[in-house]
Amino acid sequence: MRIRRLLAFILISLLALSGLYAQEPLLLSSRVTRVTVYADRALVTRSAEASLSKGETTLVFTGLPAATDQASIQVSGTGAFSLRDVRVVSRQLSRDVSAELKALEDEKRQYEDKLAVINDRIREADAERLFLAEMVKRLTSNAGASETLPFDTAAWAKMLDFHRARNAAVNESLRAARAEAKAVQLELDRVNREIRGLGTGARLSVLEAELVVDASAAAKARVELSYLVSGPSWRPDYVLRADSEGAKLSVHYRALVRQNTGEAWENAAIQLSTARPQAGGSLPTLYPWYVDVYKPVVQREESSRMSKSMAAPSAAYDMSGMEAEAAPEPMMEFAAAAASTGATAVLFAIPGATTVSSDNKDRTVTVALLDLPVTYSWAAVPKLSAFAYFRAAVTNSSDFPFLPGPTHIYVDGSYIADGAMASVPSGGSFNTELGVDEAVKVERKLVRKFDETTGLLTRKSKTTWEYQIRVKNDKKRDITLLVSDQLPVSLNEQIVVKAIAPAYSKDSDTLRKTENETFEWTLKLGAGRDQTLPLSFSVEYPRGTPITGLE
Repeated sequence: MRIRRLLAFILISLLALSGLYAQEPLLLSSRVTRVTVYADRALVTRSAEASLSKGETTLVFTGLPAATDQASIQVSGTGAFSLRDVRVVSRQLSRDVSAELKALEDEKRQYEDKLAVINDRIREADAERLFLAEMVKRLTSNAGASETLPFDTAAWAKMLDFHRARNAAVNESLRAARAEAKAVQLELDRVNREIRGLGTGARLSVLEAELVVDASAAAKARVELSYLVSGPSWRPDYVLRADSEGAKLSVHYRALVRQNTGEAWENAAIQLSTARPQAGGSLPTLYPWYVDVYKPVVQREESSRMSKSMAAPSAAYDMSGMEAEAAPEPMMEFAAAAASTGATAVLFAIPGATTVSSDNKDRTVTVALLDLPVTYSWAAVPKLSAFAYFRAAVTNSSDFPFLPGPTHIYVDGSYIADGAMASVPSGGSFNTELGVDEAVKVERKLVRKFDETTGLLTRKSKTTWEYQIRVKNDKKRDITLLVSDQLPVSLNEQIVVKAIAPAYSKDSDTLRKTENETFEWTLKLGAGRDQTLPLSFSVEYPRGTPITGLE
């Protein structure tokens, strides 16, 4: 027995020295070093180092995400070895998700409790709205029944003001509560999806990449494994900070990155790509588009001919068959090369090392901090609003294209509102609203309205309106203010609208007329200065004819 063991040991040693004996697979300790994130997937690169013995060795990258596109796996490396083969195998691993499940259950209860509180607020607001409606109904019913009681107009006006104010407050509360409930419900749905994704927690499906390498002598090797995994995503998010006294607008260009692949990206170099691999990389092909005269099937008396007619396809059938044979959708192409060259996409390299956990929660990273040239202006529509609105025309002088996404707007350090950024290329421009500016006053006042009768034979009614629009700049700097107002537009030849003021003949730098009888004044207002604009017009129509649309 000892002799057999000794012979076996000697044989294995000789085979190992000659490279004929297959060594045990070497499990690599790898880490994610680079990630390029697209809109709906990511290109992940893992790196590992290994000490190779002479001959053939199988290197194993373990724990690849189940959503890995196996066809996308690529291998690169440095060292005195050659790559013989790459195999991908699926493994079922045991796992304990009790801690993760408990955290999700706790989060779920928090969202459920918060949603219950919001729903209580919604029910209370609905009940108050019904109470207000019932109160008005009873009051008006009692008023009609008590005709002998004096009618107190002041009390009724006060009651109406109270009813209007309370209704407005209740409606605003309802809108806010429903929006908040919708946001909480979305988070609750996300948590439920993650709980369902854990399943029983007993088994976990992972992939392993087995690399068969061959070394002519013992060597140190550095190996990189790259693969596409579906699910990760990123989307832009912007913080706009305006200084009303300056000539710059600050843009904090951010990206919200999330992933739930099962592997953590710890201290990895993150790149964000604007490429769209989901759209395919090939230009679609146009095929002939045929039209023809419809030819109905002729019914024949002979059964044989009828059967032949039924068997032969009609022209309309031929056309549908032709559409059914359209070319298949092109297969997805790898966009990494295009993204890296910048020919079809822009690649944002996030500075430093970034960690993105596999929890499907947004991780905010900074793409750029930009100071962009801006032209500030103000605009007002006095007929509809007694406020002037602060606006900005911004030039994207940076090398970064802006993608569509939400904006969070601050003016002079104060939060104003949320907005939306459109797609803006480098060198392009965009406009953004910056909220109400209380330092610019706007007032529209009806000075006079009078009626008269015109015409000798055909009696006509004529009504004239005279308005004054007063604007004042209480800021400590000069401003440019665009004021818009309008005349009514007649839809009937019997109704004649005549403009009296402003005196208009053609467009100028200070006054222009746009479609639908709209006037636009462009005013240069110095600090502390004010200006009054006239607006008057008349409407003439057949006497006794009811007119709609007049104030």
